Order: sequence, then structure tokens, then C-alpha cells
Amino acid sequence: LAVPILVVIVLGTGNIVPNLVNSGLNVDAKDYLNIFMQDGKPISGISIASQLAWGLGYMGMPHILIRYISIKSEKEMKKSRIVGTCWTGIILVMASVVGMVGLKYLGGGLTDNSQVFIRLVRGVFPALVAGILLSAILAASMSTADSQLLASSSAFSSDVYKPIFRKSASDKEMLWAGRIVVIIISVVALAIAMNPDCEGIMALVSNAWGAFGSAFGPVIVLSLYWKRLNYNGALASIIVGFAVDMLWYKFLATPTGLYEIVPGFAAAFITAIVVSLLTKKPDDKVAEIFEKAKLPTE
Repeated sequence: LAVPILVVIVLGTGNIVPNLVNSGLNVDAKDYLNIFMQDGKPISGISIASQLAWGLGYMGMPHILIRYISIKSEKEMKKSRIVGTCWTGIILVMASVVGMVGLKYLGGGLTDNSQVFIRLVRGVFPALVAGILLSAILAASMSTADSQLLASSSAFSSDVYKPIFRKSASDKEMLWAGRIVVIIISVVALAIAMNPDCEGIMALVSNAWGAFGSAFGPVIVLSLYWKRLNYNGALASIIVGFAVDMLWYKFLATPTGLYEIVPGFAAAFITAIVVSLLTKKPDDKVAEIFEKAKLPTE
């Protein structure tokens, strides 16, 4: 948050407003600041839908859902919702500001968009301060990585290993099963990162975001608001959502320009409803728990 503000101070407000964009880049500042313009052309409806669809991914991210599951009390939900929404809004706005001031500060020397923040920090701040600020990138990466690894290991040991392979497994055995899964995932991730054909961090995040959102998002939403959802519907939704997301990414994402989470989420949502209605409804005990969960807490 502080970096773009300090860069503006370094450049001087007179250089930023109204001439925010470096004139040597042949970019119209008016179009550059228009959220409905990209590269001098109007943004298409498909592009707008794809960008907005990133919001669907939040509902299927295990490392984000864990934060809600681990909340101390339901009384904290309202405050958590307000703080989380406001903080996300601030981050998105300031990330855009980083891009704008970065384009002005770096000018024609900007070759890799993912390096904007790093280049700004190294160019404006002394080495010691720059090191502290750049550590924020590692902190953010580690925060997401450890949450995803924890979710993966606990899900495997609790939902796969013990119910399917070792029903009599002890807590210590499940702990080691989770640790082994973490090691396997880390090795696979390293292999992907070292692959010359890897398209970069943003492409990997986009793929994971779409897959998680399509597979788990509809199930999470329906389980909270529709008591008719059953096991068969949830399982079918997860499978169909993931399959449609991957197939769309492989064969149709480039020709259509539509982010794969859109068809994946829609297909999973419809599948969950159809399969649930065609199969046996949940037990009365499940419906009772559902209705009880809707009651306000004291």
C-alpha cells in the first residue's frame, strides 16, 4: 500500500496528474484510465465476464475456506465479513495503482509485468528498506502455500487414507500419511516450476483458481442455501465441474477467450441440482441440522 504512494511523492504529483502515462509509450492516458478500454480498444463482453468470474473462485478455495472454518465464534462472522471485504477492496485498488505508477516510473524499460512491484521497490528505496518490502512477496507466497499444503494433507489423511485404505489407522499414522502427501505435492510443484514450458506464476494461479472454483464452489454455495443437496449431487458436481473446467481450458479457452471457470462453475451448479433431485433426498436429521444452522446465535 505504501509503495505506490511513495513513488508518486518521488515523481511529484505534477508528473502524475493528469499526465500519468509516459508519453513515450504511445498510450492515450484517457484510454489507459478507462476500465472498459484495453490496448486502445473497448473490452469485449466475454473479457468482462471472464474478469468478473474470478470472484467465483473465492467460494472454492480450501485455504480461504479454512479461515472461516477456524473462526472462534459465529459472532465474529459479521466483523470478519466486513474486514475481509474492505481489505480485499483496498488491495485490488492499490494493486491497480501500482501498475499505473509503475508504468510512469519505469517507462519503456518495463518488459515483464510481473516484475513491476519488485522494480519499483528496488528503484525507489534503499537496500535495507527494499529488502523488508520485498519480503512481503515471500510472506504472501508462504501464507498461501502452507494453507494449501495443510488443507491437502488433512483432506487426504482424513477423507481418503483412513476411510479407504486404513480404517484402523492411529492418529500418529495419519500424521505421517499427511506429511508424506506434503512431500509428494512439494516435489510435483517443484517439477512443474522447473518445466521450461511453464507459463509463469499467474498462469498457474489462474488454472488452480478455475479448477478449485469450478469443483468446490457450487457445492459450498448449495450446501449453505439448499437443504435438498445430497451426497450424490455434491460428488457429481465436483467431478463435472473439474472436468468441464479442464476440457474448456484445453480446447475452448483460447478460441473463445472465456475464462474456464465460467462454464465449469455453471455446469457443476446445474449438475448438483439435477442429480440431487433425481436421487434420494437427505435424511431428516440432515435437514434438521441445516435448519438449526440457519438460526441466529446468541
